[in-house]
Amino acid sequence: MKKVWSVLFAVLAVFLIAPFQVWAAEPELLISLDDPMAAFLESRAYAAKMGATAEFRKMEWVAVDPNAKKLYISMSEINKTMSDGKGDINLPENHCGIVYEADLDDNFNISLLRPLVTGGPYNAEAKENQCALDNIANPDSLYVDPWGNLWIGEDTGYHVNNFIWRWDGKRLQRFAAMPLGAEVTGILVTADGDMFFSVQHPGSMNTYPFNRAAVVAINGFKANEPFEDLPVPTGDAMRTVTVAAGEVQVLARVGEMIPNDARQMVWGQVNNLAGKHQLTCNQPDGNIWLPTNEKGTEGYLYTNYECRPGTVGKIYIRHTGNAWEVLEGEQVDFASVRGTWNNCGTSTTPWMTGLSGEEYEPLASKADWQTNVAEMSTYLGEQANPYDYGWIVELIPDAYGDYIETQVVKHYVLGRFSHEMALVMPDRKTVYHGDDGTGTALFKSVAETPGDLSVATLYAAKVTQNADETLSLEWIELGSASDEDVYAAIRGIALSQ
Repeated sequence: MKKVWSVLFAVLAVFLIAPFQVWAAEPELLISLDDPMAAFLESRAYAAKMGATAEFRKMEWVAVDPNAKKLYISMSEINKTMSDGKGDINLPENHCGIVYEADLDDNFNISLLRPLVTGGPYNAEAKENQCALDNIANPDSLYVDPWGNLWIGEDTGYHVNNFIWRWDGKRLQRFAAMPLGAEVTGILVTADGDMFFSVQHPGSMNTYPFNRAAVVAINGFKANEPFEDLPVPTGDAMRTVTVAAGEVQVLARVGEMIPNDARQMVWGQVNNLAGKHQLTCNQPDGNIWLPTNEKGTEGYLYTNYECRPGTVGKIYIRHTGNAWEVLEGEQVDFASVRGTWNNCGTSTTPWMTGLSGEEYEPLASKADWQTNVAEMSTYLGEQANPYDYGWIVELIPDAYGDYIETQVVKHYVLGRFSHEMALVMPDRKTVYHGDDGTGTALFKSVAETPGDLSVATLYAAKVTQNADETLSLEWIELGSASDEDVYAAIRGIALSQ
C-alpha cells in the first residue's frame, strides 16, 4: 500500500509541480543572447547575463535638477525582487514606494542612490487609504521646476484619490487631488512656472468633465508660489480635480473633436493603417512642452496615450489673459515606424524635441510572440514583429515646413525594455532611463555626438546595497551601435510560425 501511495504522489507531483516549473523558467526567445545586437534587442536579459542587477521593481520617472546637479528616480513599490532575500537588492518592503536622489558628477554619471522621500507607513488592516494620507503613495510622475522644487504624482490604489505633491527639499505639501479612479501622469512645469498634467483613466461616474480622461492646465498659479496644503477631498470633491491654488482648465478631453485637425479625429483616437477606427484611448500620460516663442506663451503640447496601439496627441496653445487658447491639434501618425506601443512617460530634449517611452515591451518568446503583438497585427493589417516595439521615440516638429505632421524616429540604439521614459542630461548626450515592471534594470546611454541619439553606447548598473540602504552603482558597458545597425537586425530576424 505504501508503494502505491508513493507512485500516486509521484504522479501528482508531475502534474502539480511541472506547470509551475514551466511558468518559472526563462522563455526561449526569438533571438539568442549571443546575437551581436542582443544588448539592444533584449537589453534586460542581456544586462543580467553581463552581470548587471535586474531586480528593480516599478522603476518609474526620472527627473533632473541641473542647478543642484541632482537626479531623481521614483519607484512605485519596494517589494518582490527588491525585497525577496535574493540577489543584490534586499530592502525592507515598502508598499507605498520611494523617490531616490543621486549626485551627478562632471560627466553626468551617478554612482549612488539615496532615499529622499519615502512613502508610508502602510496599514494592511485599513479598508482604504492604506498608505498614510500625509505622505506619498506609489510615486510615479516626477518633474523639477525652475526653482528646484520636485513635483511628485501618484499612481496608487492605496489612496482613494491620487495626489500631486511638492517637495521643496524640506517640506512635502499636497497640491492637487485627482477624481476617483484616476492617476496623476505627465506633470510638467514651464520655464515661466505654468503647470500641466494628465488625469488618466478616471471613473465614468465622476462629475463632468472628469468622467473621461483629460489634459489640464493650472491657471493663476506659478510653481514657486506658496500655498496651503490641499485638504483630503470628501463628498462630491472626490469626483473632480481639486487644487490648493489656481484654477483648472481642460485643454484636451478624450473623445472630443480635435480643433482644426486635418484628419478630423477625436482625442485619444487610433486608426489602423487602413484608416479605420481601432480604439479611443482613455489613458493620457506624459506631456511635452515645446514653446515657439521666447516668452513661452505659446507652443506645442504633446501628450502620450498609453494603449496598444498607442498614440500621441499634439495641440498648439497660446496663453491669452489668464487662460490658454487651444488653436489646433492632431493625433501624431506613427505609420512610418509601424505604429507605436503603450506610450508612457515623456521628456523634452535640450534641442527642443520630445521623447516618448514605449512601456512593457512585448515578450518576443518563440511560444507566444504572435499573441503578444495581436493588437499591433490588427493595426498593421499583417503580422507584427515584437521587436518593433519597446523603444524610445523622438517627436520632431518639422522645422523646414515640408510637412505639417510631426516626424517620428525610433531610437533603437537606446535599448529595448519597458521604457517608462528617457531623460537627456544637460550635456546633450547622457540619457537615463526608467525601466518599469518587476525584475528590471537601471540603464543609461551615452550618445557619440551631443544632440544626436542615433549612435550610442548602452550601459546597465550593477548594484551593491549598503548598510544604510543606499545603493552603490557600477556601470557595465553592454554595447555600442547605431539606430541603423539595430533596425537592420530587426528586419533580419526570422519570425517562427
